[in-house]
Amino acid sequence: MPATSKTPLYGDYFYKFFQCPHWIWYDIYVDASQKREVPPLLDYIYKGKPLKGAEHLVRFKQFEQVRPELMRDLDEAFLATVELMKQGKNIYHGVLMSEDWVGMPDLLERREGKSWLGDHYYVVYDVQQSLDLRDEYKFMLIFYSLILERIQGVRPTEAYVIDPQGNERSFLISEFIDQFHLTRLQIEKILNGEKPAPFLKAGCRRTPWYSLCLSETQGCSDVSLIYRISQADQRRLYDIGIKTVENLAVADTDWLQENLEDWPYDKIVRFSNQAKSLVSGRPLVYRKPVFPEVRYDVYFDIESDPLRDIDYLLGFCVKDNAASAKAPANQGEYKYFLTKDKEHEPEIWTKFLNYLAGLEDFVIYHYAFYERQVFERLVSRYGAPAALIEKFKENTIDLNQKLVDCAILPIYFYTLKDVAGYLGYKWDNPQAGGAESVLWYNEWLEKHDQAVMQKILRYNEDDVRATMLIKEWLQSQKPSKSKENLE
Repeated sequence: MPATSKTPLYGDYFYKFFQCPHWIWYDIYVDASQKREVPPLLDYIYKGKPLKGAEHLVRFKQFEQVRPELMRDLDEAFLATVELMKQGKNIYHGVLMSEDWVGMPDLLERREGKSWLGDHYYVVYDVQQSLDLRDEYKFMLIFYSLILERIQGVRPTEAYVIDPQGNERSFLISEFIDQFHLTRLQIEKILNGEKPAPFLKAGCRRTPWYSLCLSETQGCSDVSLIYRISQADQRRLYDIGIKTVENLAVADTDWLQENLEDWPYDKIVRFSNQAKSLVSGRPLVYRKPVFPEVRYDVYFDIESDPLRDIDYLLGFCVKDNAASAKAPANQGEYKYFLTKDKEHEPEIWTKFLNYLAGLEDFVIYHYAFYERQVFERLVSRYGAPAALIEKFKENTIDLNQKLVDCAILPIYFYTLKDVAGYLGYKWDNPQAGGAESVLWYNEWLEKHDQAVMQKILRYNEDDVRATMLIKEWLQSQKPSKSKENLE
């Protein structure tokens, strides 16, 4: 039945909850003037949604959509959806309601079998760019399935994710129903006015409330400011009286081990040292990084558009170490290969491979796992010489992993922008990021404005030069003289 006056529970609350536990609370209880605007395309990127929904897939050509004008009134859209369900139609962007539960699944597909509707019932699909089954997607699909159960009298056994190519993946609802209800109860507490405990996580950055979330967590110096602490970790530390970064910084590691027996000692030491670094404002280096001596250092960064499934820019800076030894000011030459469409993606891939083949004695530096992941994806799609594939695997260094293995910095996150920014690198556009690059790329495809393309190239060059700065900073470091409890 249509929603009552009770605060509705919407399907997208599960996505919001997993990104940031405060997002729902801020939406309901905080003045909207304090939130930043997130462009719709950026929101699609964050949510992993494809640029096109399912309307272009052959399988779903016969799906019927609730008339757009009815979507202005969810009660009307719900009644229209139920009417289509009674007729046995497959439905694209329908509305499901039962009491205070409201869901808008991407697809409702008919299955043969008895239900209150007759000789058929429905299952739900979510259209995603990939087939990854993260909890927020599973729980949202379970939520839709439970509303369906109330409407049709049959709970679907499975729910589905489908990608733009028509590949699909399902999961058994029964396997995750208990975790779903635990999460639902937490969300309902928020809807009833219970503010979650302070907590800062990477997902908070995707929300329109990040600045508020950051300032509130900093204001109480909550222990969640420690890099890679989970909400479960936070609760465990709270239980033993460790609520702030300062509490953790002064706690004896042996005492922590006694009270956190199931935690690996390395984890305790890492958290303790991260707290000490935040309190002191100084980096802690506990291992000297070692890098191979080669003729060419290649700093590599890729720009990809997940909405179009294209790796559109392969950017890199090549530093000739022999030349730099004679001219230390030489910071290398920025180069790139760019494509405007999927058809020419193999062409820029081939150009990049040919360039690497010409260098011979090189090491590729990148930051985090993405570049290696894309390399493997492009190899699988378009191929590459076996010798070059082996050389890439043997001569590729992830500077994020190298940094985490060797040092601790007084920062909350270890992204490229956080680390290089701490070390002093200034981006030409401080607001630029990978998602913004996708926005610019789509704008460039539409308007063919070279000024927009220059923003993309400048941002990519900043990324590769920031990567270079991190490598050179690491190379210059020695282990801290004072061990400062660096166990």
